[in-house]
Amino acid sequence: MKEIFTKYGLIKGISDIEYYNDNNIKECKLDKYCEMTTSIGTFVPQYEDDGSRRKYTKSLSFYKDGNIRTISLDKQTNVRTSVGEIPAEFISFYENGNIKRILPLNGKITAFWTEENEYELATELNFDFEFAKFTKKIIGIKFYETAQVKSLTFWPTDRVNIQTPCGIADIRIGLSLYEDGKLKSCEPSKPLKVKTSIGNIMAYDVNAIGINGDDNSLNFYGDGKVKSLVTSMGKIKVTSSKGLLSIFEPGLKISSYNDESKDIVPLYIEFYDDKIRFNKDANGEFLIEDNSFIIEDFMKKFDSSCNSCEGCESNCKS
Repeated sequence: MKEIFTKYGLIKGISDIEYYNDNNIKECKLDKYCEMTTSIGTFVPQYEDDGSRRKYTKSLSFYKDGNIRTISLDKQTNVRTSVGEIPAEFISFYENGNIKRILPLNGKITAFWTEENEYELATELNFDFEFAKFTKKIIGIKFYETAQVKSLTFWPTDRVNIQTPCGIADIRIGLSLYEDGKLKSCEPSKPLKVKTSIGNIMAYDVNAIGINGDDNSLNFYGDGKVKSLVTSMGKIKVTSSKGLLSIFEPGLKISSYNDESKDIVPLYIEFYDDKIRFNKDANGEFLIEDNSFIIEDFMKKFDSSCNSCEGCESNCKS
């Protein structure tokens, strides 16, 4: 079993290793106890394979200059952060040694270990931000290099009530913050009326998938004005000073689950430099003061697969 000395201590029990082109260590897997002393504490990298719940991949990884990049911990360990102690099974670092991201749990979801099993192990944590104070379990937390919180990722079943520049909102998946603590983005869990420079639009991404809370469908500038949003139920009619009409609305595509039904493709809208742009298309860019805008409801056309399910958010209409 190979051993390598690093600035963090002696790496023992290397069972698998990868190098950079200059032969400096890039990452490794361990099968023996050792300790790594970092600027935020001393940790034991994962060296045991429990065979059921935990991921057993790389124990440690490093940047090219030898600074630690990630560490998978053998046992959940509390880490001191700007928002208090956070339990961690995985930590990633910036090159300067500050914490980049923490995962309180790092299990593998299989037929034998479900997301529900993992959720039961999660610990509730207290958060106190300018726009909300809440106690929730989290999948992960990301920090700026200055140690301030950059984003939170929630469990799929959880919802959090926060104060947005558009009013009180229930959100899902996650949220992100500016470095000064102001809300940067969030993912509405249900349609939210959002005041924009062209009028009120219902913001909601019917297809939102929660990978992490870094990027979300409703984004704000630092002053609270809407930067961008996704709508699954808004149709925008744009009329130019010359009377030219352009219509922008969510699209429809054949469902990946049922060839006889259609799924909504939400409409993406950006606001910047006194302009509005639809679906990141240069042809869909308009100077707001030179055009008039009418906002209407977009209703998904009825299809034979619709069963009028209770709580359905598809806006089906015959």
